[in-house]
Amino acid sequence: MKMRHLSVWLLSACILAMTVWAEPIPEPAESDARYYIELPKGGAEAFFRYTPNRIPLISHHRAGPVPGYPENAIETMDNALRYGFGLMEVDVAELKDGGLVLMHDDTLDRTTTGTGAIKDKTSAEIARLKLVDNEGQVTDYTVPTLEAALKWARGKTILTLDIKRGTDFKKVADAVRATGAEDYAVIITYSLEQATAFHQIAPELMLTVSVYDEDGIDALVQSGINPLKIIAWTGTSLKEPAFYTALHAKGWRVISGTFSLDDKLAISGDNGEYMAIYASGVDVIATDRFWAVQAQIRNPNLFYFVRRAAN
Repeated sequence: MKMRHLSVWLLSACILAMTVWAEPIPEPAESDARYYIELPKGGAEAFFRYTPNRIPLISHHRAGPVPGYPENAIETMDNALRYGFGLMEVDVAELKDGGLVLMHDDTLDRTTTGTGAIKDKTSAEIARLKLVDNEGQVTDYTVPTLEAALKWARGKTILTLDIKRGTDFKKVADAVRATGAEDYAVIITYSLEQATAFHQIAPELMLTVSVYDEDGIDALVQSGINPLKIIAWTGTSLKEPAFYTALHAKGWRVISGTFSLDDKLAISGDNGEYMAIYASGVDVIATDRFWAVQAQIRNPNLFYFVRRAAN
């Protein structure tokens, strides 16, 4: 199988809606190819540092589910990488016995063949379940452990970890360290207080931190969080370009969600609007329509990437 890598050895090159299932999903240009992000050891800081010639990126919401591929599954991420490289936003939940798995909901009913609260289940019980896609079809795929997902991601993609309520931050950080995935994991935080707390637990890991205005920038600067570990999440509505410029001046890349817009563009087909979002100053689009955004950012006039054959 051919593999394609986004090589980031050049330092200068150096994130809630459901997918619109009624929209036909095109096949990738080459079904036997994968587009991988490969970082040198310790390279996450440089990769996420803003530069004017930054490569446009996408973040696959809940790992990029489409029909036949359920959310938060390793197989789903692998499928998405057939269309282009990018980040994978996944959800992390803690089980009754302390195990960590990828799961968005508090209960198993919607996304698995099981029922009941996930916090009441053990790792052995979860391992027996099958995942269900967003159309309600049972798949052959099982609920991945966080450990398995982190091991899989190394050399392929960067997981942005949405840690669900009641999940131990330290256990998540320990899992990242134990799998050697420090360069392939970013922690999603929802408040400055949460970001500060996690940074104290794992100062080596990248964080997305919510920043919505100039006061938020000032508070983040004064928070004591290492500025080299910050990625700015600016929400799901576009800001003025000047605000993105202010974030870039701190060296921070910007992630913005297009979930509401995704629905509209699925109907209108005007996918060029995604490029206008990048042009306004957003660096990473968090989307449910990864295939549509990939078709825009793979324009060879926008950037280049190094291709390397697999051994």
